[in-house]
Amino acid sequence: MIEPITGPAMQAAYLAATPTFAKAFIRRSPEELAAEFAHSRQIALREFFGPTKAHSVSHPRQECMAMLAERGFSLPRIGRVFNRDHTTVHHGIEAVKRRARG
Repeated sequence: MIEPITGPAMQAAYLAATPTFAKAFIRRSPEELAAEFAHSRQIALREFFGPTKAHSVSHPRQECMAMLAERGFSLPRIGRVFNRDHTTVHHGIEAVKRRARG
């Protein structure tokens, strides 16, 4: 008997068959992007999404917030990803800009 294909299995098959350049255009959730960002910086997800204020975690978190804003996500949406108010997200983005200016 043939089993029906599930949504996740169908998506995995599609992604496996899709050329690499086309995968860049598939919209990913801000949660996925943030988790990938944390992984690239070798920060535990519990710390990255948690309340810690250590600069080794909070600065990359703010950089991730800025990256998500650049990709067009709203401040309230980014705030929900990190369980923070949109004003905290705004402050984080401005802090990244200040650090970049030196």
